[in-house]
Amino acid sequence: MRIFNKSRLSFKIFITLAGVLFSLFIVGTLIFYMLIKNILTERLEENLNTTVAGVRQVVETSATLSIRNYLRSLSEQNTNIIRDLDRQHQAGMLTRQEAELRAKDILLAQRLAGSGYIYIIDSNGRIVVHPNAEMVGADMQDHWLAQMQIDRKSGFVEYEWQNPGEPEARQKILSMDYFAPWDWIVSVTAYRDELSQLINIDDFREKVLAIQIGKEGYPVVLDQKGEILAHPSLSGNIHDLQDDNTALLQSFINDKTGQHTYDWVDPKDGRKDRKISVFSTIEEFGWLVAATGNTEDFYAPLRTLRNIFLSLFAIAIVASIVVSIYLSKSIAAPLNHLLTHLSSHSSNSSLTIPEISNKDEIEELSEYFKNYVQHLHESNRKLAELLEEQKQTALDLSIFKEVFINIVEGISITDAEGSIIQANPAFEKITGYAVAEAIGRTPKILKSDRHHAEFYQNMWQNIREKGFWSGEIWNKRKNGEIYPEWLTISAIRNIHGETSHYAAVFNDITTLVRQQERIHFLAYHDHLTELPNRLLVLERMHQAFSSCKRHGGVIVCMIFNLDNFKTVNDSIGHEAGDLLLKEFVARILPTVRAEDTLGRMGGNEFVLTFQSETEEMEHILPVIDRLNSIIEQPFVLEVQKIYMTLSIGIAIFPSDAETTEDLLKRADLALYNAKQSTGNSYSFFSTEMEIEVKKRLHYLAKIRSGLENLEFLPFYQPKVDLISGDVIGMEALARWKSDGKLVSPGDFIPISEQSGLIIPLAKQIYEQAFRETALLLQQGHSLKLSVNLAPSQLQAENFLRELVEIQAKSGLPTEYIELEITESSLMKNVEQSRSTLEQLGKLGFSISIDDFGTGYSSLQYLKQIPLHTLKIDMSFVSGIGIDRDDEKLIETIVLMARQFGLTIVAEGVEKHHQEDFLRALGCHYGQGYLYGKPMDIATFTEWLEGRSSSGFTVAMPGPA
Repeated sequence: MRIFNKSRLSFKIFITLAGVLFSLFIVGTLIFYMLIKNILTERLEENLNTTVAGVRQVVETSATLSIRNYLRSLSEQNTNIIRDLDRQHQAGMLTRQEAELRAKDILLAQRLAGSGYIYIIDSNGRIVVHPNAEMVGADMQDHWLAQMQIDRKSGFVEYEWQNPGEPEARQKILSMDYFAPWDWIVSVTAYRDELSQLINIDDFREKVLAIQIGKEGYPVVLDQKGEILAHPSLSGNIHDLQDDNTALLQSFINDKTGQHTYDWVDPKDGRKDRKISVFSTIEEFGWLVAATGNTEDFYAPLRTLRNIFLSLFAIAIVASIVVSIYLSKSIAAPLNHLLTHLSSHSSNSSLTIPEISNKDEIEELSEYFKNYVQHLHESNRKLAELLEEQKQTALDLSIFKEVFINIVEGISITDAEGSIIQANPAFEKITGYAVAEAIGRTPKILKSDRHHAEFYQNMWQNIREKGFWSGEIWNKRKNGEIYPEWLTISAIRNIHGETSHYAAVFNDITTLVRQQERIHFLAYHDHLTELPNRLLVLERMHQAFSSCKRHGGVIVCMIFNLDNFKTVNDSIGHEAGDLLLKEFVARILPTVRAEDTLGRMGGNEFVLTFQSETEEMEHILPVIDRLNSIIEQPFVLEVQKIYMTLSIGIAIFPSDAETTEDLLKRADLALYNAKQSTGNSYSFFSTEMEIEVKKRLHYLAKIRSGLENLEFLPFYQPKVDLISGDVIGMEALARWKSDGKLVSPGDFIPISEQSGLIIPLAKQIYEQAFRETALLLQQGHSLKLSVNLAPSQLQAENFLRELVEIQAKSGLPTEYIELEITESSLMKNVEQSRSTLEQLGKLGFSISIDDFGTGYSSLQYLKQIPLHTLKIDMSFVSGIGIDRDDEKLIETIVLMARQFGLTIVAEGVEKHHQEDFLRALGCHYGQGYLYGKPMDIATFTEWLEGRSSSGFTVAMPGPA
């Protein structure tokens, strides 16, 4: 290196130029040589791959022809058999039925290779003959294969078929022949891979061996057992060969598909050659197809090129030396001239620089250098920008990669031919296929066969026309599970506008579909019992109506519910009530036929509809008996046994109604009628019921109108002290003055209680009675007012607050107000009633039990509830002097009331002997027509004044 540094510039230039030129030549030569070698290698591999593909085509074509000929001969042969039997039929030797039976026996007796079979289908898609007896008579006209057979009737159909339990679909071939007189399409079908034994090797051996691969290359065909089907020099089985071919060919069979490069020694002359083999397996028949080529056949041009390069190499050495000498002298000559000039004038003070050409090369070099530096700065700036852009691109790619890996949606990318080239982890999680396992395969591995071919045709048409498709599709996981997914396929185009790839993005929407199915189920079913709800019941009834109109018969509609369920539900709790309903349904369901409909209409009301031939009781009563027998057994909730009864309403189509809604309404009317008769019974609809309901609706409308017009007012019936005869109070009884006439309480009180209108009605009575009693108090009449409490009032959420507001607004003190409640009302919800009554007692209201002795007559509630008064029912009072039992019962009630310290009031006192009897027992007060009938406030005030003028006093009662 030191010698080189001290050498003259011309020598340096010479050495540098010679080295550069020589290096460039060597590198260029090597690159060109390797390029040619790679091209030849690729051409060899391409030639071998093309040969393998050609051999596969020859083999598969020959196989297809052999299989088709076999199947066609069978279909035509069987058609001829059928034709002969038809001739015998035409000749009168056989009936048509006998001819067809013989034909079926002959066809079913035949056995095909593998699992193939013969079957017959007619032009209507009905299967006439089939090895599987269950398939005979099946209507297949909607199946795509049957449609194709019906349209074509003869010829061949190749298709994929997957039987239940098989991992994937397999290729099948079907041959058809049509026998028109019987409208029979004779069909012979078999799997291709089960018919390999039908293929004649001689049909394609010569064609295969005629394929040339260079000078010494040749094709080979083997089966999986090692049997040589086609080879230019070998025959028999590879395992019987005593050379290296055995291991090599066996490795081809084991690998199935690939490429091997190996050294081969010619047994004739011992020459060692390099060979390449490309091989592939025809999976359908288990045959291996290989193509072998000698590399020397293809590398001969490369050897010639190498010799040419060696000659050129020698020439290049000489040429580079000559060129280097010339260039070095040309470049160094001006500098040498300058050095010589400077050397010769070294002692001269006036040194001049000689001109070299028009411009000094150094100056030019300097200018070029300046320009180069400027260009270098500009290049550096652009390079920095490019590096920043590449950095951003790398960041974007990193982000895209993270998104691709971590996104929850499955993503797969295929090439233009549909082979998967990439997929993300979500793809593996959703489909069950590992990414490496899926690459190289097509998305057909996910095909579920739930969609017809038309679905996929529309999908790909959309992709071709719009560039994308999006929608719901059912695919199959690796484990065979079929699942729904939301799939979007987008076509990716290159700069030429051609589709280069497809990107598929999908979500597993199994949960969403199940939720939708659940929502749809809940839209038509009751959420507690999962029985059909009203919507579904009506829909099924519509269907049943249509069936009855076409085929006759009747539809029986039963609406039933559990008696007193609300009371039970309130006492045991709503959760336990729900369990009771579910247990009730579980008992009924096993007794209901599949064609009947059992539904829940709401609450504890159920409906059962079924078809019957007639309306006779013998068809209906057994159903009623079954329902009643179901309810007889107690319901056991934890340790508590609960006994229930049923009320059933029955209406029949078409005698009772012509529409589903009317039938339900009339069955409901019948249920209402059964409820009215104390429950635990059944009732058939009648016209009288409808009239009664219309009357009830009429009364309801009038009651609402009466409430708006303030037509309800209190009438007062006095209470009298049985000892002194003084008036101590009065009971306010609701009366209705409509159109100037009084309406009987029996006509509007029950309806008001059943409809819930009793609450606003009672409020209207309370407001007037409290106000009018307060006025009486101001006038000097110190009387205690009794008002009735309905059961629904005690259950009402705002009852207590509204009662206190009415009392406060009226100005009547609470000690002048007594609230009367019946035993039956009290027992409907003892806990809630007791709580409400206790609060009323704390506010100063008095509590009275009305009609005592007609209900539960439980001593327990007499201890628990803050009672003040006990009223003896008029039904017992009317028996005084007539019925000794009534008298004994009154004696018992009075004795019991005294023990509890209660005031006793007898209702319905109409005769003096009744008054005497009650007074003798120690009863405190009497109420009845003996003292006065119910009167409006004006009449009652006059009555009080007249009573006072007669010497009687009007005062609040003292303690009992």
